[in-house]
Amino acid sequence: MYKRQEIKPELTSEQQNSKIIVFGASGHAKVVIDIIEKQDIYSVESLADDNSKLKGKEIYGYTVIGGKNDLDFQKVKRVLVAIGDNSVRAEVAGYLTLNNFNLAEAVIHPSAQLARGVTIGTGSAVMAGSVINSDTIIGQNTIVNTGARIDHDCVIGDTVHIAPSSTLCGGVTVGDLTLIGAGATILPNVKVGRNVIVGAGSTVLEDIKDNVSVVGTPAEVIN
Repeated sequence: MYKRQEIKPELTSEQQNSKIIVFGASGHAKVVIDIIEKQDIYSVESLADDNSKLKGKEIYGYTVIGGKNDLDFQKVKRVLVAIGDNSVRAEVAGYLTLNNFNLAEAVIHPSAQLARGVTIGTGSAVMAGSVINSDTIIGQNTIVNTGARIDHDCVIGDTVHIAPSSTLCGGVTVGDLTLIGAGATILPNVKVGRNVIVGAGSTVLEDIKDNVSVVGTPAEVIN
């Protein structure tokens, strides 16, 4: 887990500056690559993507070697999944773990602001200009996107996407696989369930159960 008291994650000498594969070759992967380069903990060996049309293409000088079946465990065993879709990111991360690959430690843009007591799980990405306040817990394979604001004592699950410019007030809980849409606001101490979609710009005033989509101000369930 990432600990804010340290400037960089606590990595072993073997992990430090070790090569990783970025799984994903989309616009989201471009942002993740930029963070990796700026953070200067890992170096990118290559990219992977299950879209066969991307094999052999280059992004920022890194070649797409193919999909899951093209990964070479003996060469590089540490992977960061850079896929924006929560369900696909979860599936790929699960496959990698079952096949003895290791998820990279969280990558965090140097401009992100993390307060004391923040912990961030493996495989997660924290984008430029985001703020995560005291004693907040972020799960594995979660995205805190550009300019998102998460206040104190929040608990964010695994494979969540907190989209750009969204705001989570203090004490908010967000379940696994949930998307908090761009510019959405979640009021203090609200519990958002698992596999929820909160529409862009929505304002959530009350708890939300699992497996629903909500939109509007105040947010209302639409399915």
